Amino acid sequence: MRLEAYAFVDHGTEIVVSWIWVVYIVVIGGFIYLMMIRPNQKRAADQKQMMDTMQPGARVMLTSGLFGTIQAVGDQQMVVELAPGMAVTVVKQAIAKVVPESEEEFEYTDEHEQIEGEPAEPSAIEAVDSVKKDADEVAADVEAPAEAPDFEPPADDTTPAPRTKSKK
Repeated sequence: MRLEAYAFVDHGTEIVVSWIWVVYIVVIGGFIYLMMIRPNQKRAADQKQMMDTMQPGARVMLTSGLFGTIQAVGDQQMVVELAPGMAVTVVKQAIAKVVPESEEEFEYTDEHEQIEGEPAEPSAIEAVDSVKKDADEVAADVEAPAEAPDFEPPADDTTPAPRTKSKK
């Protein structure tokens, strides 16, 4: 017994549609949903849940591969400290994942160890101030250029004839 459906078109002609094709299309649609659409929806829901639960102080990995600590959380952006004293503002979508302490390869602290016998590194503000001071000293050492003498055109009033194109 063959299952067939009949559909009538405007002028009374009939079209035979095999139920096998209908089942085939439904199976293919279900396969596409299960293999492509559903995993993407689940991944998006997990990402949204991660974004909603992030708090300042959490260690994160950015999509660029940089690691940092969240300093502030806004509606669409976050301030992430990449190194002590160096913070950047990123959109929330730039956060790839929260990094648990068990996955940290290196120990991260905000404190700097001072090596005995070496001078302490200046802070960023002290470094900028010293550069400004050096620039001011260099500017003071440079003498102002002498005034250029006034230019006066030559005394004779002959002007060169305008150039014309020659016709060949």
